[in-house]
Amino acid sequence: MRPIRELLDRSSLALALTTSVVLATTACSACTPPGPDQPNAAGDRGPQTAQGSEPARTRKELDTPPEAEMIREAKGVDLSKLDEVKTNTFYTMINRELSACDEPHSLATSLRDDEQCRNSMIVAQFIADSLAKGATPSDIKIDIDAVVEALTPAEIDNTGRPTYGNENAPVTVTMFADFECPHCKAEAPVVRKAVQQYRGKAKLVFRNFPLRMHARAEYAARACEAAHLQGKFWEMHDQVFDHQTQLEDEDLERYAAQIPGLDLAKWKADYASEAVELAVAKDRKVGEALDIQGTPAVYVNGRQLSPLLWNGELSMWIDDALRRPE
Repeated sequence: MRPIRELLDRSSLALALTTSVVLATTACSACTPPGPDQPNAAGDRGPQTAQGSEPARTRKELDTPPEAEMIREAKGVDLSKLDEVKTNTFYTMINRELSACDEPHSLATSLRDDEQCRNSMIVAQFIADSLAKGATPSDIKIDIDAVVEALTPAEIDNTGRPTYGNENAPVTVTMFADFECPHCKAEAPVVRKAVQQYRGKAKLVFRNFPLRMHARAEYAARACEAAHLQGKFWEMHDQVFDHQTQLEDEDLERYAAQIPGLDLAKWKADYASEAVELAVAKDRKVGEALDIQGTPAVYVNGRQLSPLLWNGELSMWIDDALRRPE
């Protein structure tokens, strides 16, 4: 297997000349409600500890093995930036961290014995790179929890949802967005351009996630859903984002009327229908099940894009997905 560092350090060949397709803003910036936006949200994402103490981990650690049993190899992981002290810390950490592929053995064992566990290679390289940048083991451990969570694919049923690109593409980029969210507006063309440049190997699926703090996001989503019923989703999607601050009913109808080939009478009936309202609600329910806290939220074959890996660059996540056997 080729060293994971090759993926962590290089830009995608397909996108090497297109710096605009870096999705760092999606990974780092989002429209986030001022309080819990979901009915069952508790406002946190994990166990809490007393004030002033270290955050509780969601993954348990193994006991440090005796020196004679310590695995001191990490196939495919670049340790060239680590000095002797940090190298020793690295080996201690991977012998105590559990496999990133939901196995009961250590990360070190996974690297040695399970070449199919790509997640363990990525996590081990993340540890090495973080140590090289001066991060402390305690900080890295908390980040490991988030990295493993991001690498663990969620089941997202996109049947019938608006799709851009090759329907049979091996990589699915799913974007949950709110039509009033300025970050969503900024990233929508970026994501689509990235998918385009994979020439049939990736497709984009749009899912509605209107935030309750945006009064017209729900109606904009229904407008696009009504257009989707006539195969005109992306045309309406673009109109809505282009006029993000003008989303009253009469505005939405005007945008629909500008779309060539769209039956306006049918669109108006669908826009007001219960079926369209339920379709938007279903999208949102899927997002709530994923514990989405803000928009845009992007998933690549079910793995949630995170700035902790590859600087949140969408092309690198797609490259990673193409290297997996799934």
